[in-house]
Amino acid sequence: MKETILRKKKILRSQFATSLWLLIGGIVILGTVITFMTIRGIEQENRQLETFYEEKGASIITALEAGTRTDFRHNMRALRLQTLLEEMASQSGILFLMVTDANGKIIAHSNPDTVGSRAFTAQQLAELRPGRQVSWRIMEQGNEKAFVVYREFRPFAPVGGRPKMMSHMKMMGRRMGHKMRAQEQGCTKEEHSFRCKLVPKSGPVPVIYIGLDEKTFATAQQVNREHAVVNAVFILLIGLAGFLALTWAQKARQSRRRMQSSEALANEVMFNLPDGLLVTDDNGRIALLNDVALEQLNITDANVVGKSPSEVLPECVARLVELTGGEALSEVEVECLGKRGEIIPIGVSGSAVTLDDGTSIGYVYLLRDLREVRRLEAEVRRKEKLAAVGSLAAGVAHEIRNPLSSIKGYATYFGSRFEEGSEDREAANIMVHEVERLNRVITDLISLSRPSDLRRAETDLNVLAKHCFGLIKQDAAAHDVVLDISIDDTLPKLFVDPDRLSQAILNICLNSLEAMPQGGILTMNLAHTDNLVTLAISDTGKGISKEDAVRIFEPYYTTKSQGTGLGLAIVLKIIEAHGGTIRVKSQEGAGAQFIIEIPVSPVGENA
Repeated sequence: MKETILRKKKILRSQFATSLWLLIGGIVILGTVITFMTIRGIEQENRQLETFYEEKGASIITALEAGTRTDFRHNMRALRLQTLLEEMASQSGILFLMVTDANGKIIAHSNPDTVGSRAFTAQQLAELRPGRQVSWRIMEQGNEKAFVVYREFRPFAPVGGRPKMMSHMKMMGRRMGHKMRAQEQGCTKEEHSFRCKLVPKSGPVPVIYIGLDEKTFATAQQVNREHAVVNAVFILLIGLAGFLALTWAQKARQSRRRMQSSEALANEVMFNLPDGLLVTDDNGRIALLNDVALEQLNITDANVVGKSPSEVLPECVARLVELTGGEALSEVEVECLGKRGEIIPIGVSGSAVTLDDGTSIGYVYLLRDLREVRRLEAEVRRKEKLAAVGSLAAGVAHEIRNPLSSIKGYATYFGSRFEEGSEDREAANIMVHEVERLNRVITDLISLSRPSDLRRAETDLNVLAKHCFGLIKQDAAAHDVVLDISIDDTLPKLFVDPDRLSQAILNICLNSLEAMPQGGILTMNLAHTDNLVTLAISDTGKGISKEDAVRIFEPYYTTKSQGTGLGLAIVLKIIEAHGGTIRVKSQEGAGAQFIIEIPVSPVGENA
């Protein structure tokens, strides 16, 4: 029991270790996938945020270019770009706006005090590389960082290398041309210089820079990261929960499958077990009783589950079950009555059913039918007795036979000396008959003790049976007994010793004749199967009692006043030498039947 518990614990530990490694592997794989997806999601959010700020800066640049174009169309003398920069810089999220020439010198700035100063060095301008496409970069602006969006400042898109405004002015006609020349002639030197810097007729164009608040950008990035991490953790938890649920579901399926297999195996073992099986629960009530146990205990009602043992079981077994403690029960023999009133010896053994922690949940009993065991024990005792008789016979038979021959010779001699009918002659004849009887006993002893030494030959049992009936025909007529034989024409020929087998059949037939002193019927039936040939010898005599039927094959056991008790013992020896069996069916006062079964294939001595 302890070894079984330790083995179960080892199996559970192994299963737990396997499950733990599967869980760790699932966590690692799931964590890797979620980490990759989270990083990729953060990068996408950052790109979208950068695109948003870039588009915001581009919109402001477009708006400034539109304002500049409007000023050119309606007022050629005064450009309000500086004013626009100052006003737009007052909006939240915008740190500065400025326009510089190609060398980094500030043309216009949201802070007027910086106009004319240099915003970038030549090296910084080389790194920025402003062009027609919108670009961005995070720059240091004093103690702050700014998300700077920049590109070339082109209020008039070029057409064929010249500003669109000039082409438009040509199309306006002479009427507008006079007015514009009059306005240009009225511009101051500063306005003309500013106009030339802002819209140069040739060479590099100015660059506009929009400085957005980097704190808002960084805050948005941080929020995106936090949301991504929270989502990743949430997805990881959901994934782990799903993985654990799938693992537990798989284990549950495996457990159910193992339980179903165990139940099927237990049922198969239980219903095919050659012994009876009785199981009680922790309350001592019957939990299971297989068909063999029902038959052994002669229980007709199969609905016994849940009942107390004293309600359904025979008293001898019920008392034993109820008195059983928690320890193992060694085999105890009890006797129960069978269906036909016969006594069935049953060996009861049991043990407790316990959990891993030692808690008892019931008790299991095995009920073993001991009838075959008792028969084998009796067979062993009989053979031991035969061996002892054989040893005795081998030692003294020949020593007794020689004096008996001398006694018989002298008795015959002296008998011949007396007159016929005299008492002395009669006494001498009695001595001769008694010596002959003793000689027959010695002959039987020698036959019983010596090896069978069968001389097998191919034999037709139909012919052998008819021959035996022919030998006892006169005796049967003298006893007023009718002989009836039923042969089997399909009977296979047997490889047996015909003389020894005839001796066994004749011994049985002569006993049957003696059992019918008032006459009767002696029947012999032959039949066969694929493996056995059956010879049944039946009579209508006085029969054999149950007590005698058990012992009739024992040496020296006889119910006859003149019998030696060796005839049927010799018959049994002959039949067993052929590998066959013999049994008797009898009911006192209703005759007896001896059934001999001999294998078709040779078995036994000299097979």
